[in-house]
Amino acid sequence: MSTVTPLDPSLRREQALLRLMADRYVPVALRGLERSLTDGGAWLCFKALPGAGDGELVLEGRSERYTAMSLIGLTAQAARGRSADVPVDRLLASLCAWAPTTAELGDAGLVLWLLLMRNDARAEALATAILARGDEVLRPTYVPPSMEFAYLLIGVSEAVRCGVGGDAMRRLADAVAERLALNQDERTQLFSFAAKARRKNFLRSRVDTRLGSFASQVYPTIGFAFHARATGDSRSSRIARTCADRICALQGESGQWWWVYNVVRGGPASRYPVYSVHQHGMGPMMLCAAEIGGGHDPRYDAAIEKSFAWFDRRPELPGAAMIDASRGMIWRAIQHDDPHTTERLGLSTAEITRMSRSAWFGGLDERPLAGTAGFVCGECRPYELGWMLLAEAMYADCVAARALRR
Repeated sequence: MSTVTPLDPSLRREQALLRLMADRYVPVALRGLERSLTDGGAWLCFKALPGAGDGELVLEGRSERYTAMSLIGLTAQAARGRSADVPVDRLLASLCAWAPTTAELGDAGLVLWLLLMRNDARAEALATAILARGDEVLRPTYVPPSMEFAYLLIGVSEAVRCGVGGDAMRRLADAVAERLALNQDERTQLFSFAAKARRKNFLRSRVDTRLGSFASQVYPTIGFAFHARATGDSRSSRIARTCADRICALQGESGQWWWVYNVVRGGPASRYPVYSVHQHGMGPMMLCAAEIGGGHDPRYDAAIEKSFAWFDRRPELPGAAMIDASRGMIWRAIQHDDPHTTERLGLSTAEITRMSRSAWFGGLDERPLAGTAGFVCGECRPYELGWMLLAEAMYADCVAARALRR
């Protein structure tokens, strides 16, 4: 009589996560991106809001950056046999015309990453343009913001891995990694908004160097992981892993990724908003990248599982619908204050003051937000859907790589 060998718990978790992402989230994201086109299909919008009727959307603005991010996610899904009904060639043409001269070189790094993923011959020309502008971000007076500088590190690291740009690209990638490493606190392993430097605005400098957002942790971790994969640099691998480990240690009991961190104290300076994209996209992306850059093992799976579980087991507004499958939207956040009254970062004036006070005095935010308190930010930005698609593809790649090593 034959017996069935019980499935290893780690394998069960892998399969459950893959099914969850593929069945629940990927179809919503694909539909949402199809509905986010603007300017006659030349770009994706800046954000989408629910319209008056069932299933209706109101699109506002356009975003070159969000278009690039969304196409990265769509490209990752295309490799898995899934697609959305969007004019990819037209969107790529728009990005290739915009990227070489965009004010933020990190955005060019995103487009370079996209073109390399697609084996697009236009990557060579964009790589040349980025190399020609490398001095812009390597001059001593430049203050590298962690998020945008990490975009550049991702793009140039992928160019090195793909053999684009030769020795000059390797030198640029190493130099960008060296500068970005200065933004990480050696004790807490967290990244600040930007590096320390002499600035006219001392108050802004204090915030930028003592605080860092979740995005300030995510994109540098991906950048250093990709740099490690491309170059074999053990320091970059270590940087990615230490930041990912620290962020996991700070994850909320219900899987929340907190919004702004006090880099010096090593804890949350402002817990809320909890952004949906952090839970279904950026958090899993970060942890998959850290795994890719440091050897494949399932050490981050529990944190990824909790990240997705937040949608169903969160204490904040548990009855509020965050996923709108009919519209193809995953609403942006749960936050302390009414979205109609908040300013930048989804924060009220009082919350911004509290966050700034943390930069000066080191206070941490330990306030719970549970039950009926708080508000849903009912908007969705295309990149959030694109990053969900990328997160699913990255996790699937991690699972496949683990299987080869077993």
